[in-house]
Amino acid sequence: MFLVNCALILMGLVVYQLLNRCLHKTVKHFNPDFYAELELDRYHKLAPYFVFPLGILLTLFTTPICLLAYHETPSATDTFGLDRPFTANGKVCLSSRAALWISEMPLLSYSPEYIAHHILSLGSLVLVMISKSPRQPIYLIYAGLVTELFSDTVALLRLHGRNAANSAPFRRAMLANVLSMISLRIIPVIAYTATMPETRPYYAGGIALYCFYLARLTFLQLGTLGYHKMRLGRAGIAAQSDKNSAKSKSA
Repeated sequence: MFLVNCALILMGLVVYQLLNRCLHKTVKHFNPDFYAELELDRYHKLAPYFVFPLGILLTLFTTPICLLAYHETPSATDTFGLDRPFTANGKVCLSSRAALWISEMPLLSYSPEYIAHHILSLGSLVLVMISKSPRQPIYLIYAGLVTELFSDTVALLRLHGRNAANSAPFRRAMLANVLSMISLRIIPVIAYTATMPETRPYYAGGIALYCFYLARLTFLQLGTLGYHKMRLGRAGIAAQSDKNSAKSKSA
């Protein structure tokens, strides 16, 4: 099983690199002036720019697969400590997310918070794999990452010079991201956890941390939109709220 999962992750890494190269070549061919502008700052613009359209594309691929994995997993046997095989959709759901986060880290290395987020996301995935924890919650969380369609759009608009003060599409995308984080990520995982017949301290702690992280992103983005004037921590942290990530991803 371990070798199968590693093979799927390696395949995902290869596919990501191929798609990234194709996207670079396409933009360079059809819009050389814009590509040249990105090349002026390879670290902060060229490398991360293509993360976001690739994130949108791969989210469209992984979301239905993770939903299928959630529905295919029987609740009766999805308990702590029970060793059971993964479904095909379950393997693809988890492996594709792992490959995405691993691939993104060098491209987003300008942001310590992105790196920390991705490492924690991968760590939580490993914990679920080795601790024989219920899998439905993580499938539900990964399916909820459909919200990255909005957060990636916000990040792209920002790289094009848009912000909450000068762009209505930016404001709409960010507000949609806030509402979707609450309705598709925070509420579902809390509701699911509340109905579980049993839990474990590490699981409850992971879910609490996940919800706290999303609540923090929601608060920061509402501040960016002007709904409040309070600030949490350093002002620079707000940049991470654009992408959520999610690339918040994972408990």
